[in-house]
Amino acid sequence: MKKLLSIILSVSMLVLLVGCGPQDNKASDASGEKTIKETLTVVLSSEPVNLNPQVCNMLNAYVAEFLIYDTLLEKDADGNIVPNLATSWEMIDDTHIRFKLRDDVYFSNGEQMKASDVVYTISRCVNSPVTTSTYKFFDDVNTVAEDDFTVVIALKQPFAAVYSLLTHAYSSIVSKSYVEKVGDDEAGLKPVGTGAYTLDKWTSGSALLLRRNDKYWGEKGASKFIELKVITESANRAIELETGAADIVLDVTTNDASRIEAAENLKLICGPSFRTTFIGLNLGKEETGNPKVREALAYALDIEALADAVYEQYGTVADSIMSNTVAGYKAVRKHEYNVEKAKALLAEAGYPNGITLSGRTQTIVEFKTIAEVVQNMWADAGIKAEIQVLDKATYSEKGKENGGTNITVTAQTATTGDAYQAIGTIFSTNSTSGIINSSDKDLEDMIEQASSTYDDAERNELYAKTQDYIVNNYYAIPIAFTSIITGTANEVQNYVHSPANTPDLTYVYAYAK
Repeated sequence: MKKLLSIILSVSMLVLLVGCGPQDNKASDASGEKTIKETLTVVLSSEPVNLNPQVCNMLNAYVAEFLIYDTLLEKDADGNIVPNLATSWEMIDDTHIRFKLRDDVYFSNGEQMKASDVVYTISRCVNSPVTTSTYKFFDDVNTVAEDDFTVVIALKQPFAAVYSLLTHAYSSIVSKSYVEKVGDDEAGLKPVGTGAYTLDKWTSGSALLLRRNDKYWGEKGASKFIELKVITESANRAIELETGAADIVLDVTTNDASRIEAAENLKLICGPSFRTTFIGLNLGKEETGNPKVREALAYALDIEALADAVYEQYGTVADSIMSNTVAGYKAVRKHEYNVEKAKALLAEAGYPNGITLSGRTQTIVEFKTIAEVVQNMWADAGIKAEIQVLDKATYSEKGKENGGTNITVTAQTATTGDAYQAIGTIFSTNSTSGIINSSDKDLEDMIEQASSTYDDAERNELYAKTQDYIVNNYYAIPIAFTSIITGTANEVQNYVHSPANTPDLTYVYAYAK
C-alpha cells in the first residue's frame, strides 16, 4: 500500500522526512542532526498464518501484506479513493469498469506486473473460500485484460463497494506466474509482491523481518528494515515497549494503556475504529433459531456494565451492529436490561427451567473477558453458556462442525470503512464464518439492494433499514464500538492512526536514542 503518507502529515513532518531521505539514515530537526534507526521494530499480538492475500484473513497479516503488496486503488486520509497500481479508471456501465495500469511496476522477483496478474487476482478473490463471500458480486469470468496495461473488471450486478474492496488487502495483486509455479502454501510463506518491502526472513513463532525494496516503483520506505515481532501475551507486549526493545506496539489492552500513557518516553495513541464487538446468534441452531430465545439472551445482559468492565474509557456501548464511524451507520435503539423479562421469554420459548447453549470465542483478552462476564450474567436468567476459548484455526473449524455453536463472541472490523463489509459479509446467506448462518431471504434481499445502489444517500438509507432489521430481530447482540490503542516510543515519526487497525508503516521510522 504505497501511498505517499507524507501527504497527510504536517509540513514539519514533511521537512523531516524529505530532508533526510532514508538512504543515508540521517535526519535534521530543530535540535540538529539525528540518526534514523536501521530497523523499525513493531510488535504484533499474533502471528500471520501466511502472507497470501487471498488465503489469510488476519488483521495482523494485513499489516505485513500492505508493505509487501500493492492494490489497484487506495484511500487517502479523507477516505477518498485514489490511484495506486491503477492510474485511472472509468465506468463503462453499471457492471464494467476499465482500469489503466502503471507500466513501471515490477514484482520483487523481477517480473513486470501486467493486466493478466490483475485478472488472475480477481479470479482468486472470487473463488478462494476465504474471500468468496466478500467478492460474490465480482464477475471473474468476464473480467478481462484488453492489453498488457488495461483491464476491465466485471460485476455480476451493480455493486457500490467495488472501489472500496479494491483497496482491501484481499485485493493485493499477486504474480500469476509465481503463484501457479510454487502453489499457495509456498507463495504465502515466501511472498512475491510489488510493494515497498520484501520479506527477508521469517522466524516462526518469533518475528518477520522485512527489507526495504529499493527497486520499488514509488517513494521508497523510510526504514531499511521493519521487524514485526510476535508477542501474544498483552502484558509482555507493553513491557517490550517500556524497555525500549520495540518502537511500536499494536493492540494495546486497556489494562496496559494507562501505564504507557504515564511513561515520559512513550506515547499512547487512541482513536476510533471501524470495529464493533458483538455476540452472534446462530439462526441455524434449534435453540438460537427461536426468536424468543435470542430476545431473552439480549434482555439478560447488562450491556452498559459489560462494555464498561471490558473497555473502560476505550469503548462505548454499541447501539447498532455497524460502527458509528462507517458511512450509513444508524443508531437503532438503546439496550434494555431485564432479567425477569428474559426468564419469561425463555418460558414462552419452551424453556421454563432454563437452557444450555454452546459457544465459542478466540484467545483474545477482550473476547475471553466478555465470555466470562456474559456467562455470569446469563446464569441469573437460567441460561448456561458453555463458551470454548479457542485458537484461530480451531475457532474457525468449530464454526463449521455440526452447524456451528449457538453463540459466538467476536468482532467485525470493516477495514475499508464500507457498510457492505460491515454487514454483507457476516449476515449474508453465503457467509462462511459460521457466526449467523442466515437463511433469511428478506435480509439477503435488503443487503443486495443496498449494495447495488450507487447513490450515497439512498444506499445509506437502505443500510439503515438493514441495521434495524438485524438488531431488532436479535440476529446479533451489539456490545461496543471500540477504540484502537497503540503505544509508541517518543522517537517514532510519521505514525498515523488507522481506524482499520492496519497502520501503513511504509513511511514510519524511529530516531536512535
